Amino acid sequence: MSKTKIYYWDACIYLAWIKNEEALYGKDRMEAIQKILKDNFERNAVIITSTLTIVEVLSADLTSEQEELFHKSFRPSDHIRYDLDPPIALKARDFRKRCLDDKSGKTLATPDAIHLATAVICGADEFLTFDKGGKDKKSLGLLGLNKDPRIDELLIKEPELPPGEYPLFEEIITEPKSKPRRQIDLS
Repeated sequence: MSKTKIYYWDACIYLAWIKNEEALYGKDRMEAIQKILKDNFERNAVIITSTLTIVEVLSADLTSEQEELFHKSFRPSDHIRYDLDPPIALKARDFRKRCLDDKSGKTLATPDAIHLATAVICGADEFLTFDKGGKDKKSLGLLGLNKDPRIDELLIKEPELPPGEYPLFEEIITEPKSKPRRQIDLS
């Protein structure tokens, strides 16, 4: 029996999902998010995050329906929230300290350090995010820290469908009916 995969969702993944930001992130990424949600619903995957995500997501411009969807995702046994406790806080501090000497001059933002520490302490197999670091010139992008030893080699990536899997909502393409080809005698 294979191990159930544990995904850590950064706040931007929740926002992409509840706001259906296909235009921003693309159909493939949104279908990958839907696949993880389906696997989670079927108990084949676990989605975890920090309680910090509540602040980040609910600070965004959401409709009441989107806010309700976010709250419902944390029903018992669906998505799991972890509080900022001393082990996570100390790990976050360690990550920030290790990233202080980055050659870019950028630092690891405290909220990002908390997210990464939560993922590591709580055993996430993958940390999913869209954070490339573009919005804040002083902070490191999380995708650029993929498997970085300064953050305990955590796998950080954008959501993607596993190789060989087709999108869940793939359109069925049918070929137009054509007339039979005419035989040409080449003799």
